[in-house]
Amino acid sequence: MNVISVDRRVLASLMAAGGFAVAPHALELPLWIIAVFAAGAAWRYGIEVFQWYRPGRLVRFGLMALTLVAVFRQYHSLLGRDPGMALLITLIGLKFLELKTTRDFVVSLFVFYLIILGSFLYGQSLWLGVWALLAAGMSTAALVHLTQPTGLNLRQRLRLSGTMLAKAVPLMIVVYLLFPRISGTLWGLPADAHSGLTGMPDTMQPGSIRNLSESSEVAFRVDFDGTPPPARELYWRGLVFTEFDGRGWQRGPVHRVEAASFVPQNEARRYHVTLEPSNKPWMPALDLPAIRPRGARYQSDFTLEYREPIRERLNYTLTSYTRYNTGALELAERARALHLPPAAGPRARALAAQWQQEHGEPQQVAQAALDYFRRENFVYTLSPPLLGDDPVDEFLFDVRRGFCEHYAAAFVALMRAAGIPSRVVVGYLGGELNTAGDYLIVRQSDAHAWAEIWLAERGWVRVDPTGAIAPERIELGLDAVRRLEQQGLALGSLSEEAMRRALELGWFEFVARQGRWYWDYTNLAWYRWVVDYGKERQEGFLAALGLDDISWGRLTGLLTAGVLLITLLYALQLWRPKKSVDPAQATYLRFCRKLARAGLKRAPHEGAHAFAERAVNQRPDFTETIRAITKHYNNLRYGKNARPGELRELKKLVTEFKPKHP
Repeated sequence: MNVISVDRRVLASLMAAGGFAVAPHALELPLWIIAVFAAGAAWRYGIEVFQWYRPGRLVRFGLMALTLVAVFRQYHSLLGRDPGMALLITLIGLKFLELKTTRDFVVSLFVFYLIILGSFLYGQSLWLGVWALLAAGMSTAALVHLTQPTGLNLRQRLRLSGTMLAKAVPLMIVVYLLFPRISGTLWGLPADAHSGLTGMPDTMQPGSIRNLSESSEVAFRVDFDGTPPPARELYWRGLVFTEFDGRGWQRGPVHRVEAASFVPQNEARRYHVTLEPSNKPWMPALDLPAIRPRGARYQSDFTLEYREPIRERLNYTLTSYTRYNTGALELAERARALHLPPAAGPRARALAAQWQQEHGEPQQVAQAALDYFRRENFVYTLSPPLLGDDPVDEFLFDVRRGFCEHYAAAFVALMRAAGIPSRVVVGYLGGELNTAGDYLIVRQSDAHAWAEIWLAERGWVRVDPTGAIAPERIELGLDAVRRLEQQGLALGSLSEEAMRRALELGWFEFVARQGRWYWDYTNLAWYRWVVDYGKERQEGFLAALGLDDISWGRLTGLLTAGVLLITLLYALQLWRPKKSVDPAQATYLRFCRKLARAGLKRAPHEGAHAFAERAVNQRPDFTETIRAITKHYNNLRYGKNARPGELRELKKLVTEFKPKHP
């Protein structure tokens, strides 16, 4: 490649393409990385426009070394998704300082294409797909500008770039539909590609569920076959904690079972879950799930666990029963469900012993605990105070302010102290009905903890002590509780009418919520119809075409044939002689079509002047416009002294001409 004289407009096109390519990464990478790229581009622009200092090779190598050190200090590695993208963006920013040859410009543009592809390592949302298309268009327009720096203006370059991308769409669709899919991913992403994913923790400490509830990220979406259950039955089971060390809760030993071991006591609920990636294997299910989806394990505590951490969106269909009898309890499981550390909660033990002596029956003891929560001025709050070394006693007798996990943990400790097998269940409660798509959106902020006690005649029975303190949390959801707290309103102190007024949305809030719902529905449709096109969907598509059990060899042959066919069609289009169309004639013919719709059809033998005179005689109200258009056309078509702006005047007159039937 030859050394070129840098055209400022070409350089501006390159910078614009780079800005579009790098922009999405500003949401994922530290801002200093984006700043290094911007500084490199600005420095080069200053060199060309303001004659700033041009760094030599030694300075450029020094800047590159500093960049490598900075990226390493940021990530403690130079390998992986985040450090790899950081290096690519910062070094291409420094590349601006040494652009000399056409090859340098072309290499930079192809790196921009790579950066655009790299944005899909962070997400595959609809907005990112649209932005990637715009960024690819800008890079292609810059490539056109580089190869034809003086031949086309900005509008023409953008139009040509758009045309090139549009012509690539048929080829893209064929490759998308027919490229052989395999189960799982084609390559393994580095570990940092899954950092930052939010999911249900596998232990429960005081405040852990509350911390998760501060996130508004979507946990999963649910489509029900039929009407969804009422909000009070929307308990999404995630994990069961049986081991208690006096402060925190962990999972106990569980074993895999082939089928659900409970007796349903109501009609089945069938639904479809779209689970967001969490880097955890837990699969939320409506309490209790009756089947095991493909790739999942059904655990003895009635939870579902995927075969590996969930790092991509996962679709599965389930059938659940909201009323059930789980039957007998194994001796080992009973012992775990009664265990309390010897030094944990001495005051709680004494209180539970008193209830056991007064009531005897497990249901009555559980009711006594719920009545205690209601009677002793306990407060449900999203900002509970920190607890010390004995959280059970401190919460029950001193603080009395807590979140759902505080109530669930304290209730289970009381039940175990009273000799009632019990355990903590964590998952999600409720969900927001998206009326745009008629499905539930369950967010991380819907995270919840409740309790289960074992009764001889019923098996494991759900008891939610939060409902004794804040029934609004159960019926209305956590968002309603948060809005009431923001208004300084105490839970349980409002009438139903006052509650309705307090939760009523303003006009702006209502419009914003509707906008969020439609955007979420659009993104979900994008995922289902585009992103989630995997092996199963491809097999279904081919089966619909009558291609059942197609082999990889035949599929590759079909793909090759499709690509060759599209290529042949484009080649024929290029080889076909093109008619040269005079822009003045094309504009005049558009004028004639407008007159024809108004009842003035031009005869094939009729010249422009003769047709104008006849048209003026029939429609004298258009005399001035018809004669002006005809004069411009004749001058452009046959005259020798056409003015530079005359074609533009002709197009304007024809565009503004709107004749109607008399």
